[in-house]
Amino acid sequence: MGENDAKEKLIDVTIHMICEGKKPSEITVKDITEKAGLGNGMVNYHFQSKDNLIRLAVKKVMSCATRSLSEKMKSKSNESSIYRLTFILKEVANFIADNSEISKIAILDDLENNQMTAHLLGSEEEYNKCLRELYGDDTHKFWVKNYLIAGYLNYIFLKAENIKNEMGFDFYKKEDREKAIENLVNELVNCNMSKMK
Repeated sequence: MGENDAKEKLIDVTIHMICEGKKPSEITVKDITEKAGLGNGMVNYHFQSKDNLIRLAVKKVMSCATRSLSEKMKSKSNESSIYRLTFILKEVANFIADNSEISKIAILDDLENNQMTAHLLGSEEEYNKCLRELYGDDTHKFWVKNYLIAGYLNYIFLKAENIKNEMGFDFYKKEDREKAIENLVNELVNCNMSKMK
């Protein structure tokens, strides 16, 4: 097995373990290397630490998800910016619900490392295009809306159990999630931003 093959095998095994629902703290280097059929030293050799490997594995999954979303958006180019924004946010919320451990790592990593983007969608071209169509060259509105979306998605996901117990809203129920996204976009589009300046 070549160096690149070994590296990719370690990443793929790590992705699989996270997708099975294992938290990073539950995954050991030994678990990863045994499943990959490689020696323990390979993680440090290729990634310097288990945390770096997990971070890279999560970034790979998020990159694939972003590409997949971009492909889906090609058939929506003639739709309104509100429709496209709603579609994108529903897709993201559905991805988060279906990939909760990976999403949790990605969100917390973005927050911890003070990424330049507002959230996981910040680099998604079509998402940013929708916001620019809705708010034009008003940079203030663009960033406020961006952070409102990030805060909303992150909160209803990270606090899903508490919110379900308090309000009955179930983030893991698709119809609840999608209705929440429709309500969010409606509020974002109809909110008078001039009062916030």
